[in-house]
Amino acid sequence: MFAFLRGTVARKGATHIELDVNGVGYFVFVPDRVHRKLVTDATATLLTYCHIREDVFSIFGFLREDDKALFTTLLSISGVGPKVALSVLSAMSVQDFGRAVLENDLNAFTKVSGIGKKGAQRIILEMKAKLKQDADLNAILGEPEEATPDSDDVIAALCSLGCTLGEAKKAATAARKKLGEGARDEDLVRAALQSMAKV
Repeated sequence: MFAFLRGTVARKGATHIELDVNGVGYFVFVPDRVHRKLVTDATATLLTYCHIREDVFSIFGFLREDDKALFTTLLSISGVGPKVALSVLSAMSVQDFGRAVLENDLNAFTKVSGIGKKGAQRIILEMKAKLKQDADLNAILGEPEEATPDSDDVIAALCSLGCTLGEAKKAATAARKKLGEGARDEDLVRAALQSMAKV
């Protein structure tokens, strides 16, 4: 129903954020990795998926197309609902997910809340079948490539806030020099935004 939502992060809950879009507050569930990147009172653009049933209307938000694509693909697997799919994306990156599927790594999936051994086996089997049939999915989850600047979580968050790739790289580097590599993504994004505001 919504391709994306752009607005100001008004509040952050445990598993969701409230996005103020022109005075309308949207309750959006997000993976933990996205939750950590978003900054309260900052503008954000979230790619969205709407889950609609008779008694439920839930919105799920993502910063990257590949995260959203993996989420929707997971929903097509037997026994996997939105909560479990969100837990998977909270626990591992798309690249880690692809690696776990290709290497039959059951442990990677059983560590995820809501997934047991049988569920992990089913995810691996069904995902492998889908990879054979879907070239686009295969491109996303195929053999992992070396990390590039574009795969940097902080840079991705800054780009979602409207920064150009060059600006995001420069600001992220400055933030890491100031706070150190071990800093949380959310703190790095905030520091990066502050450094840009001073320019």
